[in-house]
Amino acid sequence: MQSWFAGRDLFKALEDGWSPWDGGEWLALPVHQVLVRPVGAGPIEEPWDPIPGEIEFFLNDAEDGTWVSRRDERVTRPVDELTTRTASGTPVVVPEVQLLYKAKHHRDKDEHDFRQALGVLAPEQRHWLRKALEVVHPDDPWLDSLD
Repeated sequence: MQSWFAGRDLFKALEDGWSPWDGGEWLALPVHQVLVRPVGAGPIEEPWDPIPGEIEFFLNDAEDGTWVSRRDERVTRPVDELTTRTASGTPVVVPEVQLLYKAKHHRDKDEHDFRQALGVLAPEQRHWLRKALEVVHPDDPWLDSLD
């Protein structure tokens, strides 16, 4: 992956913040997030606010073709059901899985994304998100909207 972003600054997320991802370094747990930034963008400061040209990647666990949520290993899904494609063909994470991750923080942008997605989630997507939230965040305020 590093070679694809030659000439950019690469960072990995650690428990205490962001750290440079050194060339040739193999990533292993607990690292699950990588950030690609334009050269010279400087260090990432909290609260982190994305900048133009920045790309964020999330790394996930899978066992025998099954994705395992890092938030709670009881939440799983077949790997081939984790992504969909945009009209232009770009693969993206299905909205119900992305919303599960966003439910941890409930930032303004997460609330916006939830409101936007809610009206277009198919019944089976709403059901999956509800069941996952009941496990990972049993008191989550979004549960009431997923009935």
